[in-house]
Amino acid sequence: MGVLNFKLLIEYDGTAFHGWQLQRRERTVQADLEAALRHVTAQQKVTVVGAGRTDAGVHARGQVASVRLDTTIPPEQLRRAVNSQLAKDVQVKTVEAVPDGFHARNSAVRRRYSYTMTTAQPVIGRQYVWSVRHSLNRDLLIRCAEQVTGEHDFAGFAKVNSGADSTVCCVEVSRWELAEFDMAYHIIADRFLHHMVRYLAGTMVEVARGRYTVEQFCSQLEKGPGCITVYRAPARGLVLEEVSYPSGNSAGP
Repeated sequence: MGVLNFKLLIEYDGTAFHGWQLQRRERTVQADLEAALRHVTAQQKVTVVGAGRTDAGVHARGQVASVRLDTTIPPEQLRRAVNSQLAKDVQVKTVEAVPDGFHARNSAVRRRYSYTMTTAQPVIGRQYVWSVRHSLNRDLLIRCAEQVTGEHDFAGFAKVNSGADSTVCCVEVSRWELAEFDMAYHIIADRFLHHMVRYLAGTMVEVARGRYTVEQFCSQLEKGPGCITVYRAPARGLVLEEVSYPSGNSAGP
């Protein structure tokens, strides 16, 4: 049958992982998946490409990966076999054969992330939220999020020297979902810079607690690094929810 290209939809709890990408002597999602696929297919070299290279502690409900395999195992049987080799904090939700040209990262047209925080101090589930110990002006959170929509240069909200070819991103959705104690930031964009969502969420909190004004936040967005000191929110509140591809081919819950 020859080599086939497969698309994997993956969910993982990032708490015990040192991120997605391979690292020497560290547990990563990519390493676990490649080891499982090598075991199942008896293929010596397997390279899994992820749509988003999530950092240590970041979770995913809708991570997408592509991988080329020389196998005759049907997709659903392959999914079950791979999951039997994986720990319970990472599982493959779907497997499908796709055209050779499909690339999980380069073919993606948009990604959706959520960032959750709370003013409560939970014990159960604390590894999935940022517990904020400050009183927050929620109207200011909303005003900041509104400024993020559209095409902007996000160099002021990214890791310095991240190596990105461009720091311009087009944001389709930027909004807060607010409950009594919990707050979830939702953002959809064509691409994201390293730590971008965490810097945005963290700095919005700094505005909402009164350290900066909305105008200062906007200056950082419009003029770039140096206007204010941006704050990076903890990794544990961030989830890669969905990755979308041309023709409405989305992957996520």
